[in-house]
Order: sequence, then C-alpha cells, then structure tokens
Amino acid sequence: MKRLYLLPLALLMLCSCENFYLENQLGYQTTITDVRNFSYTLTDADYSAIASNPANRNMAAGMGKSEGDSSVYFLLQNLASNKYFGADTVIVPELFIPAFLANLYPQLSAGTLCEVNYRTVAEKPLYMDDFHIIRDFNPAEPLASVDDIVPALEANVNPLLKREGYKFVVNFADDKTYVYQFADGAFSEYHSDQIDVVALTKKDYATIGSTTIAEPERVVPILLRQLYPFAAADTKFALIFKSSSGNTIREVSFDGSDWILDSKLTEESMSFEMKDKWIANISTYLNEPFIGHGQGNFVIQNVFLESPLKYTWYYSATYGMCSSAFTSGASYKSDTWLISPKVKLKKAVRPQLIFDQAFNKADNFTEEAHVLVSTDYKGDATTATWTELPWNLNDDGTLNVPPGTSWVFQSSGNIDLSAWAGKDIYIGFHYTTGPNADGVNVSGTWELKNVLVFEPEAE
Repeated sequence: MKRLYLLPLALLMLCSCENFYLENQLGYQTTITDVRNFSYTLTDADYSAIASNPANRNMAAGMGKSEGDSSVYFLLQNLASNKYFGADTVIVPELFIPAFLANLYPQLSAGTLCEVNYRTVAEKPLYMDDFHIIRDFNPAEPLASVDDIVPALEANVNPLLKREGYKFVVNFADDKTYVYQFADGAFSEYHSDQIDVVALTKKDYATIGSTTIAEPERVVPILLRQLYPFAAADTKFALIFKSSSGNTIREVSFDGSDWILDSKLTEESMSFEMKDKWIANISTYLNEPFIGHGQGNFVIQNVFLESPLKYTWYYSATYGMCSSAFTSGASYKSDTWLISPKVKLKKAVRPQLIFDQAFNKADNFTEEAHVLVSTDYKGDATTATWTELPWNLNDDGTLNVPPGTSWVFQSSGNIDLSAWAGKDIYIGFHYTTGPNADGVNVSGTWELKNVLVFEPEAE
C-alpha cells in the first residue's frame, strides 16, 4: 500500500525561507554561462549595422580629428554602402567589429571565440586614399562653360569645406558632371595618373529611377551595361555615385561579359575573443582550446578503422580532443585524421604553431602521432599533399614529445610555419596504429588541447 507523507506547513515555509535567504541575503546566485567557438560571415546588412552602431560612431567621430575634421566618421558611413573593409584605412575590422559582436551576441560569456569572415580590398589602389570626402556641388544657376566652375565653387562653397583634398562632384548639367578638388588653397579639376574618375549624372539617376543606389553590386552593372554597350574587355575606371551614406567611390571593370565592382575584392577572416569585452586576436591565425568548445571547426576523417572500431577521435570536456584505437580490451589498426579549418597566413611573417598534448598507454608516440600541413586539402586527406612537421628538440637532443607513460600534458613548443607565410594552410593531426615488431597491435591515447597559430612579437 502506498503511503502519502505530508510535510508540516511550518517546515515547508522554513525551507522556502532558507532558500530565499541564501539566494537574496547571502548573494547566492546561479550563474549561467554560454561559451561558444564558432564562425560568422558578415552579411551585406551587417556592414550597415557596423557603420550605424552608436559605439562605433562615437569612436569614429573622435578619431583623427584635426581642426574639426571628422573625415573618419564619414569613412565609417561609407562602409555601409561599400560593404567591405578597405585596405590600409582607419576603418579596420579589429576596431569596429567588436561593438557589432557585443550587440549581436549579448548573452555570450568570457572564453567565447568567433572567427569573423569579411570582405576587403586585397590591394587598395593608391588613388582611393585621395577620396576621404566627396561633396556635391549644384550651381544655383546653369553654368555656361567649364571656365565658370572654379569661380562658382569659390563663391558658393562653405569656407569650412575648403579643406585640403576635399573633392566635389560638380553637376554641370543633367547629363554631365566634373570632379574638382580643393588643393593648395584653390579649386582645380581632379586628375589621376592611375585611373579615370567618373561621377554619375542626374540623367543616370533618372534612368534607374532613384536619387541614390542602395544595392550597388546589383544596380551599377545594369546601369553601366546601358551606358557603355560597346565597352572593351579590361576597361576600368573609378565610379562616384550616391549611396544612402553619401557619395561613394568604387572601382569598376569590364571583364568582357559584365561589369564588376572592386575586382580585387577578397574574403578575409579575423579571430575575436570574448573576455570582459570583445577583442580582436590580431596576430592570432587559429585559436582552438577544445576544452569548453568541443570539436570546434576541426573535422574528423576516418580513413581506416579495423572492426570493431567505430571511431578513434572523440571530444572530452576534461582532456580536449582525444584519439584511441583501444576498445573491448584490445588494440586495433586505424588511420584517422583531425584536420583544422583553413588557416589564413596571408599577412603572416613568421607564424608559429603550438599546442599541448599528452600520450599514454604506449611508448611509440612518433609512430602513431603525426602533425602535417597541406595547402591543397579539399575535404579528403587521402588526396591532399601533406608535409610532416618535425618535433622540437630538448636541450639534451631528445625529441620534445610525451613519453607515452603518463597523462601529463606538455607543450609542443613553437613549431615554425614560416615556410607557409602568405598562404592558406590546413593542419592535420594524423593518428595511425597497427602491429609492433612482435606483430601485436598497439595503440596509445593521444590528447590535444590549446592549438594556437600565431605571430610572435618582434624581437
């Protein structure tokens, strides 16, 4: 027979009061943490969000000021229309992406790692440096000739805008524009030795039915096909047009079949870490602690598993990524890989690889554990070309590798990757097991954590 026991009401109240007291009077609280390791690719809308972020706007408004010049602020606004980070400017991802991440992921905890993929101009043309500020100039009355442009500018441009290098799109007529600049104390027509600069006219905007271009990647090629139906292949010029954030300049080129904006646009990535706030790991090309992050963006490939093995690589919240071919009281043959995501060393000079590792239950570490690099890996380790990295040496000349008799982690020491500076690489941790000299299968357990590829500080 089941019995139902009822606690006295006073006891229930006492328990309730005690919990309330602990939680509210003694400062007791339940801390919920959300630590992740993930990648994020900026969308077109994200560039606008970065440009309009209040923290970023305040930072840009206070940068590079000289005699009231707020050109950095206007450069930030151009990010919204350009939808890429320009090379060698002050609007760099390491400064302006952290505030965006803080707004996008307010719940994430310290220890979170995020690799952000973004667009940038691989080699920014030098002439782009001249176009920090581009203003419109609409004459109050139609100008009779080009000779009237300078006097009109002198008489009508606000003295505050007569600053060295400021550019002006002069709307001379509905179908004609000129680009002038203020330099050396006077206005003159702008010319570049590197490229022709063209500004859209009032007639061009009438053609597209809008006073601004919100989607340049889609709209500009359509317009240019109409304006230049017989363009020769490799035709290239700089185009000034109005976007939601003001006048914008983009390089356009014709590849023989269509117009392309910013032909040197490329994809880059940067690692960001959440500490007390988001910070950029500027000199970090790969940062994977494993512990607390799971497998991260690494992939596992099983080339061969002797039955009854189902896997060798697995994640341990205590030890990181581990590999073992021992199961059901015996060791078996195996050939398996743990492969990193793409590591971009384009800007690297002297990149180094370092990680912590442990090895136990076997003394043939160098036969089972291998670290290799590939530049042509495309998802299948067996079809890629791999170069094995040598282990570092201790002071006594012995290899700096785990002895295979303990679970104690030791550092690999800095492994030089300078041979791959300027390239994209993949790092493969290759685990192989099989028979020893006596024909008996042996397999140790390999444990990995804190995999880091970084640029050391200059000596």
